Amino acid sequence: MVIGGGLAGLAAGYRLSCNGWDVLVLEKEPGVGGRCRTSEAGGFQFDTGVQHFRDSYDTTLKTAIETGVSEGLRIPGGEKGIVRDGKISHFVPRSPNPFKLLPWRSAGPAGLVDLSSVAFQLLRRYRSYNVRFPDWWEHGDLETAEDFLSKKTTPRFRSTFAGPVSLYACGAELGALSASGFMVALRCTFADRTGVLNGGMGTLPGAMARHLDVKTDMSASEVVVERGAAVAVKARPTAGGRSRSYRADLVVCAVPAPLVKEVTGDLGEVAGRVIEEVSYSPAMVVNLGFTGIVGGGPGPVLLPAAERFQASWICTHESKAFEYVPDGGSLVTLVYAGDRCSSLIGEEDWVLAERALEEASRVLDLKGMLPARSRVDRHGLGRPVVSPGHARRVQELEDAGSGIDNLALAGDWTSSPTLEGAMTSGFRAAERFGLRP
Repeated sequence: MVIGGGLAGLAAGYRLSCNGWDVLVLEKEPGVGGRCRTSEAGGFQFDTGVQHFRDSYDTTLKTAIETGVSEGLRIPGGEKGIVRDGKISHFVPRSPNPFKLLPWRSAGPAGLVDLSSVAFQLLRRYRSYNVRFPDWWEHGDLETAEDFLSKKTTPRFRSTFAGPVSLYACGAELGALSASGFMVALRCTFADRTGVLNGGMGTLPGAMARHLDVKTDMSASEVVVERGAAVAVKARPTAGGRSRSYRADLVVCAVPAPLVKEVTGDLGEVAGRVIEEVSYSPAMVVNLGFTGIVGGGPGPVLLPAAERFQASWICTHESKAFEYVPDGGSLVTLVYAGDRCSSLIGEEDWVLAERALEEASRVLDLKGMLPARSRVDRHGLGRPVVSPGHARRVQELEDAGSGIDNLALAGDWTSSPTLEGAMTSGFRAAERFGLRP
């Protein structure tokens, strides 16, 4: 049994299924994918949460190939950017040309000194800074990125460069993110190219789900435990109706940390404490579909609050694939995260769409165009925050387990707040059982 049909739950189920288990996935929403879904309207494809994957993460690519969606893989080669003083400073991740690798205009002369001091720490322990957090930076997990950078950089560097990178890669402010988490954000931003899938990012969870028995619109209400082991999962239709009990030899609970105990009840001491210590940053995605051609770079372009932006970053369909729009059309996506998102997430859709249009016009050439389609998606439990102590918590949870012999916990909160982190957590939860039935 897998509780939760997001990326983590589907990855766990897929890995177990490939190794001989009969897997049943319960998902309370009408469709799978969680924050990695794609909606279609008027010929536009709107990714409602996750916008891309990172090409350095081999397991994502391998799974896409195994599940039959490899022909839809796209890694556009366009530039990224960051706004400073009203202009976009471009950079190209993994470029062999050092003059294109970083947004030099954004950093400025003083920022170059700041950047070099921070980059030295990253390069010195480069292998340790990846999305799986397999090796922990000895001291970086003990302080916030804000505290760490305050010793090495200027306030301007933090507000115009480091802060936007933190929100783009990890969805959290510098004051909430750990120093080691910020180093991962640097790597993800400047060393990883971004890729997408034709048909939308929701193609990947959909492909994994085809290998599984998935029941949507079913809300798990209780894991039945007898003598320290899970023996069944109770669930009822979200629209109402009689509860059902599904017997299980193994259970993977892959729901956001604040929702775990509602389903599992009491867990082990370590698992219970870790869950209580996990915090989330809200996220919001606003998609605007245009029938004409939008001018400007494809992005993603990072939008500093110091430049009076409320969105964290913006991109167009060209940073994904042209299949995201009808012929002659354009798609603009704005992503909101952190404190800026918290103050907006309760606004009505039309207000948010108008605000997004106004901000998009400061970065792109919209020629007075109005969107033909728009969509707003809110995620109150957007992304788990890699706060100080995150590495310790993840390691303790991995060592101790859930406290129930045959129940494993999965989710990006047990790894890193990325698509890759969610999938990794699912694979590792499956491996915890030894895979073979």
